[in-house]
Amino acid sequence: MRLTEAHIHCAVRNYLKGSGWTLVAGQFPGGSDDECHVLNVMDPDLSGDSCPDPSRHSQNKIVPDLFASKAGVLLVVEMKPRYSAADYEKLRSLLSTRRPHLLLALSTFGVDRRLEHLENPEGLTIIPALGFGASSQFSQDPAFCYFIVTSLDVVTVIPPSTADTSHTRILFG
Repeated sequence: MRLTEAHIHCAVRNYLKGSGWTLVAGQFPGGSDDECHVLNVMDPDLSGDSCPDPSRHSQNKIVPDLFASKAGVLLVVEMKPRYSAADYEKLRSLLSTRRPHLLLALSTFGVDRRLEHLENPEGLTIIPALGFGASSQFSQDPAFCYFIVTSLDVVTVIPPSTADTSHTRILFG
């Protein structure tokens, strides 16, 4: 069976839910999601200006595929059928130069949705994660978590090696 982006999403979501993670926000492929609300990371300089062109307000917007939380950790996950260097770079940017925008978006989302653990996201450990099919070739970044999907029921997890090992065992089994 050829894995599609929808297969990867379903497999990773099912794995996370089965492992005690809470799905916080997300966007299923195609833009519709009955399970999660979408969390947009906007550039506040563009989204809050008085320009009458609404498309300008969404420039520089990042919409991660999935956010999941467990024990003070927040995963920010991007998923594709094959490893995506573009998704890797998007997450690196989100957690470095765009980190203030991410923290603002999480805080606003937490207040709006009454998710207390997101209202002050500075206290969370935020881990970037990529999910993709098992046939993909990739270079492993020790700060990232990887979900390698073989089928809808088989997901291999490579946790970040920079995380505390006892904490990693609790989070990823």
